[in-house]
Amino acid sequence: MFTHRFAKAIGRKKSISLFFLLICGFGLHAQQWTFQAGVNLTTYDFQNTAGNTLTQIKQGSGNLYAIQYHRKFVDTSAILLNSSPWAIYLNQRPVLSKILGKFQWGLGLHYNQYNAFGDAANTSYSYQTDYLGLSPTLQFSQKLYKGLSIQASGLIQISQLVHGNQWVNNRFLDLKIDPQFNGLQSLSGFQMGFQQVVSDGIQISLAYRQISSLQAVESQGTSLVIRPSSLVFGLIFQPKSK
Repeated sequence: MFTHRFAKAIGRKKSISLFFLLICGFGLHAQQWTFQAGVNLTTYDFQNTAGNTLTQIKQGSGNLYAIQYHRKFVDTSAILLNSSPWAIYLNQRPVLSKILGKFQWGLGLHYNQYNAFGDAANTSYSYQTDYLGLSPTLQFSQKLYKGLSIQASGLIQISQLVHGNQWVNNRFLDLKIDPQFNGLQSLSGFQMGFQQVVSDGIQISLAYRQISSLQAVESQGTSLVIRPSSLVFGLIFQPKSK
C-alpha cells in the first residue's frame, strides 16, 4: 500500500513539473494567421414526429469566411537557442520534441452560410442562414516535398444564427424564432488538405472539411442535424519571431 501511494505521489509530481514546463515554454512557439474563404454544401437531416427522415430536402450551397490564429506546441528551431526549463526538457527528448513540433492548436472566428432547399406536395421551400461563431482546432502537419505539406485537423464550431429565413408558399418565415436554428449550434468534424510555401512567411492552402452537429436539435417531436461539407482556400501568414 505504501509503495502504491509513493508511486502515485511521484506521478503527480511529474505531472505538475511537466505542466510547469509547458507554461514556461510559451515563448518557444511559432505563430500563424490564416484567412480562409470557401463554399459549404449543407445537408439537413430532418426527422418528423414519426421519426422518418425527410428525403425531399436537398443540399444547398453557401459561403464561408474565417480568420484563424494558430500556434505550434513546439518550435523545434527555437528551442536550440533557448535555455528555459521547457527548452532543456525538450532538448533532452528529441523524439518528443519532433512529434510536438508537428502539432498546432488554433482558435478562429468564422462566418458560415448553411443553406438547403426542397419540395413536398408541389410546394417549394428553401432555408437561407447566416451563422457567426468561434472554432477551436487541433492540427497535424507533415512536410512532403519542397515547401509542400499535408495537414489534418480536428475542429469544433460553436455558432449563433445572426440571420435566417425559410421561404415557403411564396412567403418568408424568420428562423430566429425557430429553436432548431436560433440556439447555439455546436458542430465537430475534420479537415484535410495541403499547404504550399510561396514565399518567406507566406503559404497557401486547399482543404476539404466535413463537420456535423454534435447532437440533434429537437423541437416539438422533430429533430434536425446539420451536416456541411466544405472546400476551403486559405492564405497563411507567419510573422517573424522577434
